[in-house]
Amino acid sequence: MLSLGEIMTARGLVATAIAILVSVLCFARPATADDGQPAAIVLCYHIVEAPQDERMEVSRETFRQHLRYLEMTGYNVIPLRDLYEYVSGKRASIPKNAVVITIDDGWSSAYSEAWPELRERNFPFTLFIYPKIIGRTSIALTWEQIKEMSDAGVDIQSHSLSHPFLTRGRNPSLDDAAYDEWLRKELSESRRLIQKHTGKDVKYLAYPYGDYDTRVARTARKAGYDAALTCEYGKVRKGSDPHRMKRFVIDKRMDFAEFRRYMGAASMNLAEVTPTPGTVVDLEQRAITAKIPNFKTIDPTSVGMALLSLGSPLPYSYDARTGDISLVMSDALTSLKGKRHRAVVWAEELKTGRRVEASWTFELPDPDPPEEPVETATISAATGGAQK
Repeated sequence: MLSLGEIMTARGLVATAIAILVSVLCFARPATADDGQPAAIVLCYHIVEAPQDERMEVSRETFRQHLRYLEMTGYNVIPLRDLYEYVSGKRASIPKNAVVITIDDGWSSAYSEAWPELRERNFPFTLFIYPKIIGRTSIALTWEQIKEMSDAGVDIQSHSLSHPFLTRGRNPSLDDAAYDEWLRKELSESRRLIQKHTGKDVKYLAYPYGDYDTRVARTARKAGYDAALTCEYGKVRKGSDPHRMKRFVIDKRMDFAEFRRYMGAASMNLAEVTPTPGTVVDLEQRAITAKIPNFKTIDPTSVGMALLSLGSPLPYSYDARTGDISLVMSDALTSLKGKRHRAVVWAEELKTGRRVEASWTFELPDPDPPEEPVETATISAATGGAQK
């Protein structure tokens, strides 16, 4: 069994290659306006709550924030299977603002951190694993955990056998025949082992590091994969090549504003916002309010408002005649945990159908310090003295 330090050191050896490849392929540009055709964004996570990881980790709170955002602001999380069927023409449509959640590699945080949060929200997700890591380190999943997740409905799919770069140019030491045999084994053996341990068919592949070409995609099809996912950024639409499905890779350097921007949200102007952004709120405050100045340019049926830290939506009201929107807190404000809280308003433009958003934070006052306990003295009948 490898130690935590050893596995993080091993990961560090490929950090530069990952950084270059992911930066080029996965963070090229934010989403542009849709053409009216339903589409989906596929999110790719790796590790949740492992600060030792230099790049691909996100904190537990960041992961929760992303899920709350999806849950409360009009996104629809769908299984990868539904997206594949839509792309390949087997399904007529997918929901508006569709999102697919994937987690790569097979680290134990998928079981201990990510799965509980996703299960709480009834969000489907796909876990791409490579069998060579399973059970080999203290922070990798075990086959028992994978079987438990699979039996509970988690989609377990392939990330190759040993997570290498797959393209011919990345493997110059092999001749063509040896390379073809090695590639076939990386793809076929991974699929066989996962099927053996889960008892379910493996149909989808995530290319390690997003490294693929026509030869790799062709071999994946021959190995029995119906679809494969890259690290190229962009939305997945009907008619997309199933073996070149794009994904949005998330790493620890990305803040929440950047996450929302890459999800496709353009800026929305707001006025008369309360609570005032960045201020400490009076606990007598019972509503979050704002005005949308250019309300005539947005679809009134698409307008929404949420306080993400609540974890569940509250009713809000929107006046399409004035652009005023408000969310009444009632007693919820005093039940909030933590100091800083984020409100979000969103809508869609009438002309383009593009999603627009505004977000701001406010703070709650520090809690009053607990009162010092009052020490009382009791009289001892036996001694006549005071006991504390």
